Amino acid sequence: MNNIKQEVIPFQKEIILYQQTMKGLKEIKVDNKQLYIVSKQWLRQWKYYIEYLQGITPNQIREKPGALNCDLLTNENFLLKYSIDNTLNQNIIKLQPDDFVLVNKLMIDIWGQEYGVGITIPRKVYFNQQGVPSLNVNLLRQAVYLNLQYPKRGILQIYEDCIVKYWIQLLCETIKNEYQINVQQIRLLKHKHFQADYAIKQLEDHQGSFDGEILNENQTVGSYNADLIIIDMQINGKWQYDQLDIKIACYEDFKHVYYKAYKGCGKFICDKNYCKSNPKFQQFGFDKKTLQQYLIEQFKEGKIDWTNVCWNQIIELKPIQSFQNDIVIALNELSNFSDSFGASFILNFNNCYNVINYNNKNPELNLQVIQQVNDLINIKILKQWTQNLMQNYKQNIYFVRAIIIIIHFKYFNDLLYQEENSILEVFLTLSQENKELLSNYLTILPKEYFIKYIQTIIEIIGNFLKQQSMKQIQLLQKKEIQFIQQMLEFLQVFYNSNLIVKKLNPIKFQIAEIAKMYPKYGCYLEYIQFESYKKNDLETYYFTFCQYPWVIPLEFKYEILTIDSKMSQKNQFESSLMFSQKFLNLQIDRNDVLISALESLSKNDINLKAKLQILFQGEQGIDQGGLAKEFFSLLTQQLFDLNFGMFIPKNNNSIIWFNKYNMETPIKYELIGMILGLALYNQVNLDLQFPLVIFKKLMNEPICFEDLKEFDLEVYNGLNTLVEYKYDNIEDVFALNFTITEAIWDDIRTVELLPNGAQILVNQQNKHEYIKLCINYYLNESIQMPFNSFKKGFWRVVEGNGIQLFTGYELQQLIVGQKHFNLQELEETTEYDGFDQNSEYIKSFWQFLRSLNEEKQKRFLFFCTGSDRIPVGGLKSLKFLIQKYGENSEQLPKAHTCFNVFLLPQYDSIGKMIIKLQIALQNCEGFGLI
Repeated sequence: MNNIKQEVIPFQKEIILYQQTMKGLKEIKVDNKQLYIVSKQWLRQWKYYIEYLQGITPNQIREKPGALNCDLLTNENFLLKYSIDNTLNQNIIKLQPDDFVLVNKLMIDIWGQEYGVGITIPRKVYFNQQGVPSLNVNLLRQAVYLNLQYPKRGILQIYEDCIVKYWIQLLCETIKNEYQINVQQIRLLKHKHFQADYAIKQLEDHQGSFDGEILNENQTVGSYNADLIIIDMQINGKWQYDQLDIKIACYEDFKHVYYKAYKGCGKFICDKNYCKSNPKFQQFGFDKKTLQQYLIEQFKEGKIDWTNVCWNQIIELKPIQSFQNDIVIALNELSNFSDSFGASFILNFNNCYNVINYNNKNPELNLQVIQQVNDLINIKILKQWTQNLMQNYKQNIYFVRAIIIIIHFKYFNDLLYQEENSILEVFLTLSQENKELLSNYLTILPKEYFIKYIQTIIEIIGNFLKQQSMKQIQLLQKKEIQFIQQMLEFLQVFYNSNLIVKKLNPIKFQIAEIAKMYPKYGCYLEYIQFESYKKNDLETYYFTFCQYPWVIPLEFKYEILTIDSKMSQKNQFESSLMFSQKFLNLQIDRNDVLISALESLSKNDINLKAKLQILFQGEQGIDQGGLAKEFFSLLTQQLFDLNFGMFIPKNNNSIIWFNKYNMETPIKYELIGMILGLALYNQVNLDLQFPLVIFKKLMNEPICFEDLKEFDLEVYNGLNTLVEYKYDNIEDVFALNFTITEAIWDDIRTVELLPNGAQILVNQQNKHEYIKLCINYYLNESIQMPFNSFKKGFWRVVEGNGIQLFTGYELQQLIVGQKHFNLQELEETTEYDGFDQNSEYIKSFWQFLRSLNEEKQKRFLFFCTGSDRIPVGGLKSLKFLIQKYGENSEQLPKAHTCFNVFLLPQYDSIGKMIIKLQIALQNCEGFGLI
C-alpha cells in the first residue's frame, strides 16, 4: 500500500477553529462565558491574508497581519498603574459594537502564536435566551482625586460592576507598591452635591474638610455615577479628610444655588434649573426677597434636584448684534462659545431670541452682515473659528445655527479640502432632529454655494474612493470608514434640503466611483455588506453605501438588486420542498393569455422568486428570455387595453389610470402587480403609461401637489391658480365648496371631501386644506381598492433588501425603461462576429441607422431584442452582437431576441443592405424573429 501524503491546506487549522468558534458562540443560550475581544480591523486583515474573504484573487501576495489587537491601543495616561498582570492596565480605545468580535481563548492562543499579541482583552459575556450577547466592553474611566506628595486629579480604569471594597483592596496594594507608603486603609468619598471643580475648591478652602459621603463598600463603582471620586487614605492612624460641619455645608450649598438663581452663570443660555441664565427660570421674575424665600422652602423640603443645578463657571460672551470694534477679533473671541456664536447674525434683532426655535425653519440670518464678514476673513481665520466652536459644543438649536453661519462663509469650500475638518466630525453624532433643521436652513443658502459645496464633497469622496480602489483591502481602518461616513452624513443634509427646494437633479448626488471602488466582485461585496448591515451581523459588517442609496449609481444598485433576487431564489429553492421549482414555469395559451396567466400565478405552491420560463401551449422551444419578453408584451397589451376597462386614459391620453368603477375582480389588479414584480426580477422592461406617482405609491413615498401635474394638468392648473390667489373674495371668484364632481359614463356624481362638504365654502383661510383633500382624493382615496390589490400583487413577488434602495422614480426606470435614447451608446459597445467594425460595410450600416428618426431607431431595437424599452444604464449596458448571416444572400436580416443578436447577411452592395433593412424594419412586428 502506497503512503499518499495528503496535501496540507495553508491556514486550515486556523480556519476550522475559527468556524467552530463562531458557530459555537451563535448556539450559546442563557450562559456566562469568559470571552476575548478581537479587533475587527485585525480580523479583516487576517481573513484577507489567509484568503478567507470572498472576492479575493487567489495566490496574490498579501501582507501578514500585525500583532493581535495592536490597533486598539490608546495613548491615554492613567493616574496609577495597577499590578503588572492586571487587565485594568490595558490602554484600550473606547470601542463601539462594530469595532470588534468575540472569540474564545483557544482562538486567541492560536493567533497569538502565529502573529503575536498586542493586547488581550478578556470580558465576561452574558448570553440571553435568543443567544444575543450582552456586555460592556469599555472599562469605566473614573475621574479621581489623590493626595500623595502633592494633590493630583486624573483617570483610573475600573469595571463598572466592580464592588467598591474590591477596588479599595486593589488601590491599597497599588499605592503601597508604587509609592512605598504604608497605607493602613482607604475609603472612597464623593461630594453630596457639588460637581468636581467645586468639590475640590471646597476641600482646599476648608483645609481637608468637605461635604462628602463615603461610598458603600458593597455597592458597585458604576452605581454611583460620580464625576469625581476622592481617594482618602489612613496613614499613621489618621485620615486625610474630615466631614465638613453640616451648618457650613448647608450654607455653602444654599449660597451656590442662590448666587446662580440671582446672578446667573454667565452663559448666553443655560439649560439648568435655578439659574437666571435659564430663560424658563427667568420667566418667574422673582425679586430678591421672594427668590430667597422660595429657595429656602425648596431647601427645607429637600426638593432641590442637585443633578439639575448649574455649575458653570465660565463667563460667556453675549451674541454680537452691533459691531463697534473689529468684527473679526470680536467673532474670534465669540467662536469659543457656540451658543452665543449661533445666536448671532439675527436679522432685525430686537433683543429677543425667541425667533430661534425648532418650529421656525428659517434661520433668520442677516446675510448682509455675513457678506461684510466674508470680505474680511480668510481660510485660516475660518478654520480657527470652526476649531473653537467644536471644542465645547453641545447639540442644540444654537449649535445648528452656528453651522449654517459657518457654511455661509465662502471659504468654507476651501475648508472642506482640509485633512481634518472638525465641523464635519459632529455629523456622525448629530441628532436626526438637528439634521432635519439644518436641511431646512440650507434652503436659503445661495444656489452658488449650495451647488459648489455638493460638487466639492462628491469630488472629495470620489478621489478618496479612487485611492481605496488601489489598496489591497478597501475601507479597512476605522478612521477611513469614519471619514467616508461623516462626508456622506454631511452630503445627506444637502440631499434632504434639495428634496425641499429642488436646486439640483437628484442624479447629481450619485458618485460614480462607488461602482469602481472594489477591483473585483464589487456589486457582490457591496451586497454582502448590505445583508450584514440589515441582519446586524457585526462579525462581517464594516460599511455599506446602501445606507445612503441616493449616492449609488442606478446601474450599480440594479446589480445589487439582481444579486438579491438570485440569492432569494436560491434560498427559497434550498429551504423549501419545491425541489422541482428551480424555475417558475408558466404554461400559457396564446388564445387566452390572461386566463392562463391567472391560473398559473394563482397556484399556492409556486416559487415567484424563481427565474421565469414561459412555454406556449402547442409550441416547442426552450425559453432563453425571448418567450418571456413576448409573454409580457402580449399580457400587458390585453390588461392595459382601454376596451378591457381596468384602466382609463387621463391627461389628454398621455397616461393611464386605475378605473375605480371597473367591475373586474381584485385578483386581476393583483395579477398586474405581480406582472410588474416578475418583469423587474426577470429584467424585462414593460410598455406602460403609468405616471410617476404610481411608482412613488408602490415605494410608500409621500405624494405631493406636483404629482397632480402628470395626473391631470387641468386640475393642477386650477388648484395652482387657487394657491396663488391672494385676495379675500375667493368665495365670489371661485365659488367652490368642499366637493368634487366626477363624470361616470353619462352620469355626474358629487363627492364630498368632508362631512357636509357641500355646505362648506372654500375661502382664503381653508383653501390649503381643500387642496390637500383634493390631492388625497384624486391620488389615493379614489383608487384605494384597485391600487391596494395591485400593490399587494407587486409585493408578493418583490421583497427583500435590494428593492429598498430605489426611489419611485428609479423603480419607474427599472420597469418601464429609461426615456433617453442614444444610438451612439449602442454603436460604441456592439460586438461583431464575422464582421470588422471598421469596415465600410459596418460604417454604412450605422450611418443608415443614424439617419432614421428616433421612432424607427426604436423599431430596430425592438426587432433585435424584442423590446423598444431602454434598459437601466442606457443602450451601452446591452450586450449586443452583430453576426454575419451568410454572403450574397437574398434573405432579410433576422434576430435572436433571446440573446440580443442581430443576424446581418453580407449583401453584395451597401444599397441592397439598406433596402433589406428598410423592409425588415417596416415589418418588424412578429417578423424575422428566431
